[in-house]
Amino acid sequence: MDMRFANRFNGKVALLTGSAAANPDELMGFGGATVWRFFEEGGRGVVITDIQDEIGERSAQQLRDSGHDAIYMHLDVTEEEEWTNVVAATMKHFGRLDILVNIAGILDPKSILDIEPAVWKKTMEISTVGVFLGTRAVARAMDQSGGGAIINLASMAAKQGSGSYGSAYSYSRGGMLNFSMSAALQLSGMGIRVNTIMPGWIHTPFTDYLYTDPEQSKFRTDRVPLGRWGKPEDIAGGILFIASDDASYITGAELLMDGGVSAGSVRPPNPKGDE
Repeated sequence: MDMRFANRFNGKVALLTGSAAANPDELMGFGGATVWRFFEEGGRGVVITDIQDEIGERSAQQLRDSGHDAIYMHLDVTEEEEWTNVVAATMKHFGRLDILVNIAGILDPKSILDIEPAVWKKTMEISTVGVFLGTRAVARAMDQSGGGAIINLASMAAKQGSGSYGSAYSYSRGGMLNFSMSAALQLSGMGIRVNTIMPGWIHTPFTDYLYTDPEQSKFRTDRVPLGRWGKPEDIAGGILFIASDDASYITGAELLMDGGVSAGSVRPPNPKGDE
């Protein structure tokens, strides 16, 4: 680790949604990669939340076994009461809350004509209602802590339409961008910064079914100018930059982390001429 970053989260406490997959011996999600590096950089404590309780409890225990102060709590992000309970437990255990990372999400797997309305609504609610409820739930706790940072994980799909599936996903992720700007304006007086990160194709448990399908994986790799899928650690670096004081003058912003996919429609040829 670069020693310049060794202490940049000293005393800070982070809450992450959709972050059960935090076992470094297995495929991790954005939250898992972020949590481990957060502690490496001096973080005081984390609250991992998800609806995958067995995986989440195991991840939190592994963090504790490594000497870190971590707790896991069940959280359906669309339920206001559960948000209230999680934030109250965080404040009781740690006495402060500095960072919220909204990661929870699901994908609608069918076309507009074929998708069941209930699935479409659930996809929308997790990304929109969930982020709204979470932002409102943590705001006063962050105010008491002297301010904070909220990072919403959207997607490069927020800037694009969807093809054969994913209309609710792209629609809801686009809504996250606008909500983040509104929240950045409304919470600025409390010292709370709100920003959005838009990942591209990253190999996580969420996308493993695509990554392990040779045809689907190659189709995506061929569209990435940097020539590879991203890793959870790539996105963790962006999350922690935005959460840190290095980004103290950044709010209401969007950080695109997609390997260059959104810059153009095709992957350019290798200028060296080799494959």
